[in-house]
Amino acid sequence: MYGTNIIGSGLSLGKVLSGISRGLTIANQVIPIYQQAKPMINNARKVLAVMKELNTQTPSKNTIEAKAQIKNTPPTNKVISSTSTPNTSNPVFFQ
Repeated sequence: MYGTNIIGSGLSLGKVLSGISRGLTIANQVIPIYQQAKPMINNARKVLAVMKELNTQTPSKNTIEAKAQIKNTPPTNKVISSTSTPNTSNPVFFQ
């Protein structure tokens, strides 16, 4: 090609077999590496998909209002009187 004669370039069965042998050697080295890395790549895709989904979800208005009310509500101390506890044989704590 491009000014050279393909037949005269010395294309022979030996060169073809040598090229095929080199290709198979490289494939034998790359395939196990790919098989080991494939689960990590799939997990990375899943992690990215989950992260994207978490970023797209926005909290609802009710959730935001409920959190604001919880923050603004002062703590209350509940007093349990002895008359409000049921008469059981179980021990009663914090009277």
